[in-house]
Formats: sequence, C-alpha cells, structure tokens
Amino acid sequence: MNNSFLQLNAVNKGFGSGPSRTENLRDINLHIREGEFVAIVGYSGSGKTTLISLMAGLLRPDSGTVTQNGQPVREPSPDRAVVFQNYSLLPWLTVRGNVQLAVDAIFPGWSAEKRRTHVEKYIAMVNLTPALNKRPHELSGGMRQRVSVARALAMDPKILLLDEPLSALDALTRATLQDEIGNIWQRDRKTVVLITNDVDEGILLADRIIPLSAGPGATLGPEVVVDLGRPRDRKALNHDPAFKEIRREVLDFLLGQGGHRQHATVTRKLVLPDIMPEDLTFRPRWYNPRRPPRRANEVHEETLEVQE
Repeated sequence: MNNSFLQLNAVNKGFGSGPSRTENLRDINLHIREGEFVAIVGYSGSGKTTLISLMAGLLRPDSGTVTQNGQPVREPSPDRAVVFQNYSLLPWLTVRGNVQLAVDAIFPGWSAEKRRTHVEKYIAMVNLTPALNKRPHELSGGMRQRVSVARALAMDPKILLLDEPLSALDALTRATLQDEIGNIWQRDRKTVVLITNDVDEGILLADRIIPLSAGPGATLGPEVVVDLGRPRDRKALNHDPAFKEIRREVLDFLLGQGGHRQHATVTRKLVLPDIMPEDLTFRPRWYNPRRPPRRANEVHEETLEVQE
C-alpha cells in the first residue's frame, strides 16, 4: 500500500528470555492510510495491547519496523494519543484539570485563554460540560472514559489509538460511547486504530476490520473491508445481509483454523477408595437370609482346632 501513514513490516515481539521466553506477536504486517478507521479484533490475551503499544512507541519490536509517515517509531509522541482501558486519570485533578494537563504540555506557546477554550471544546464534545469540576471518584466508569477520550482528542494527535476503551463498561454505556466515537471520527477524520474483542463493535465503527489470531505467536488474518454506509444504525445493521457476511468472515477466521485455537489434554490420576461392590450371588456356608449379603473380601474363613 503506497500511501500508508502508519506501517508495521514483519514485526515480531516477545517477552522473557531463555526457555521461559514467549513470542507474543509474529510477522505482523499492517498498513493504515491517513484518516482511516481500522479495527483489530482478537481474543483476550492474544497480544492486542502489545500491538498497540508498538504503534504508540511504548514498546520496541524485537525485529521488523514500525513507521509513521515513513519515519521510524522509536518512542511515544503527541502525534499518537492512546486511550487505555483503565482510564489513566489523575485522581486529584478535575475533569478540566486532567484535560488541561495534556493541553498545557502539548501547546505551551498558546495563551491561557486559548488553552482554556480548547479544553472546554473537547469536554463539550464528549458531553461532560456539567461535570467540568468533578474529580474521577465522582464520575461513573463511562464518564471517566469520556474524559480519557477528550484528553486524547485535545492533544490534536495525528493518530488515535484506542486500546479496548469500552470493554469494562455496561452495554448501554458502551453503545453510547461507540456512537460518540463514531461521530467524533466523522467530524475530525483522525486516523484511528481500535483494538477490541467485540466483532460487532469493530464493524459498527471501522472502515476495515482485521482479526488477530490467538497467541502465543499471534499474527494478523485477512482484512475485511466494511463497505457499509455511514452513519451506521446498529439496529438496522442486524438485518443487513452485508453486515452478516462481514461478521461471518471475521468469526470464521477467529473460530476456525486461522484462530490457531489451542487444545490441551489433561491427564489426572484419580485414587479411588478401596471399596468392592456387594456380591449378591455370594453365599457363605453360614449364610443367614435375614442378614444382608457380604462382600467377598470381607469374608475370612479359617479352621480352628479345639482340644477337649
């Protein structure tokens, strides 16, 4: 792809050393165009966070290259903002303060009034103006995640990296934030990479959806183009044959051979008590029908010699 904006070529990444070393990602090749929304879908523990950390410059690949606009990605940069799953807010700062901190760091040359207006613009964009002066402990999980999104957008990054930002939320809050992220992308057209374990979420938001096989040694599967009109209505999508076909293609890879699901056989040695079943056909010589039957190994016969 000649017009790639963010590119990973033959990337491999593992952790540990010696016999305990684990290969998390293997032969990752990914090309993302500027202004594109790409979703990467995979199992929990397949290396999705490792992948987005490589894109962000938080990790370096063991081999292969990560480039942005042709330049190597070697460290974090304001050009690549990350929204993490766990919010990552400073608890002693208000909503305004958490967003302001990022804006002050990125745009130190702006006037105080311009920075304040910029902060309030992005807080309003995620519908949090009424909570402007609240601290994280006063907010719901969904509201905290909105602060994270506002903070990332206020940095005016070229690439927005979303690391399962909605996975910890309840279904209704998740749906609301999905719509907001979709609306923000349509308005600003940032380059967005969404990491998720929800296939439907990826199809709802992205231009392309790419499955990631199960680890260790996870690798990307074949991409599926999401050629559905925007804005997308989740209710209408459920009845759309094109949506169903895209969903089937992605799930076929994840659940089939492409997913490399691992199977293990566990052998356990069970020690059973030494109990023999009763033998209903056993009749000792002194058998008494009024007594219950005896087990053969419980009967001990011996001959006694008695002297008179």
